[in-house]
Amino acid sequence: MPQNVIELIMADHRDVETIFERLRSQPENRPALVAELAAKFVAHARAEETRVYPELAKADPGERGEVRHGIGEHHEAEELLAALMEADPDRPEFTTALERLVKAVEHHVEEEESDILPAMAKALSADRLAAMGRAFSQAKAEELAKPPRPKGRTKEELVEQARKKGVEGYGSMTKDELLAALGG
Repeated sequence: MPQNVIELIMADHRDVETIFERLRSQPENRPALVAELAAKFVAHARAEETRVYPELAKADPGERGEVRHGIGEHHEAEELLAALMEADPDRPEFTTALERLVKAVEHHVEEEESDILPAMAKALSADRLAAMGRAFSQAKAEELAKPPRPKGRTKEELVEQARKKGVEGYGSMTKDELLAALGG
């Protein structure tokens, strides 16, 4: 069983990849799989943001930009996850939403596994990585005990933002159109 934080993060990445494959191959199980994905993804992201990324930024200040970038990618993926959760699993827009999320998460995983995790391995001792693994696991368990809450904005929030920014035609726009008009 993985012990240090790097091994735990990579195990989570493989788990999410498996869920993506199951979402593609088991359409009859999509509602349950989306719920599982949401819970695990949000717990993983929150645990990284609170227990892992700050430690790396302290140990290697040169990685602060990568840490900020990783957090931004989490937030982007959570918006895409929110769209997936809203999509009808039996409609084509579900597949589109899933593929957008898969692409974003694969990009994030690639960057994290080629940049952030190697930097952690270099900057932190084995004992520190093991302690961070315990903290990461605890933070994930605490998050999993809560209902999933991706940070995606609701359509009502987007309409209000568009109104305040003077976006023309905001009242008749779809959520995706509002996101595009507001710059994502």
